[in-house]
Amino acid sequence: VLARSSSFRVACTAPPRRSVFAAMVIKTELCHFTEYRIYPGRGQRFIAKDGKVSFFITSKVDSLFHQRIKAVKLRWTQAWRR
Repeated sequence: VLARSSSFRVACTAPPRRSVFAAMVIKTELCHFTEYRIYPGRGQRFIAKDGKVSFFITSKVDSLFHQRIKAVKLRWTQAWRR
């Protein structure tokens, strides 16, 4: 029978856990028209014939972009606020 000493138990204990949690990072993209943040699972991606990629937050924004309406003239866009 092997007897364990108290120093053996201290040496085998796990180091204390840290209570620091890493922040979860969510990759967001910017809407090409409104400059709002688009979270995963949202938005529409439009790829033009020349290969330029535009990412829109809603179908409303997509429609306004294709009608060639300027974002600066719409009060609810970030471009108007600048």
